[in-house]
Amino acid sequence: MSVELRREQILDAVRDLVDGHGFHAVTLERIAQACGITRTLIYQQFGNLSGLLLAMVDREFQRAAEGFLQAGTRQPAKGQSRFAAGVAGVLEAVDAAPATWRMLLMPTQGGPPELYERLEQGRALTRGHLDAALQAADPSLVSLTNPDRVLAIGVLHAVSEELVRLRLEDPQAYTVERLLAQAEWLAQALFKRRPAGS
Repeated sequence: MSVELRREQILDAVRDLVDGHGFHAVTLERIAQACGITRTLIYQQFGNLSGLLLAMVDREFQRAAEGFLQAGTRQPAKGQSRFAAGVAGVLEAVDAAPATWRMLLMPTQGGPPELYERLEQGRALTRGHLDAALQAADPSLVSLTNPDRVLAIGVLHAVSEELVRLRLEDPQAYTVERLLAQAEWLAQALFKRRPAGS
């Protein structure tokens, strides 16, 4: 196995162990056994347990960020709001990599400090994207019934995270169709246009 493939195998094993049992369950011995390698190889690749956990967190954060940014470019279907289209793209990314999104949105105790830094970076990325989308839709927000950009972004961000959490917790009860209907309803309620001349 090449060095790069071995590295990916090790990081996959860490992610899966964290997803199933939490950060506290990760030891070099367990990862070495799962991969059929020696701990020495892990030390050579990552230095120590902290380095291994950080490498996994960084990889998964990068993957989630790429999925989120791709979702943000999704074109709305006919009659669909930009917000619901973005949520659809994020839910698609979540379904493709649920362990990644669980770690980032529902982290277990014992994660490295950098995990929480990445979570804040992710939240800032989301708020920035929502702000840019609002700016593009209506720079002054004067035609909307809800002209408070800061509160609108906060509400959309909180709802987006909750929709993803619900999908991760119980995908059978919270189908994509059900969640998108809620996202669409919220977008219509928040961004209804004022009647002309009012």
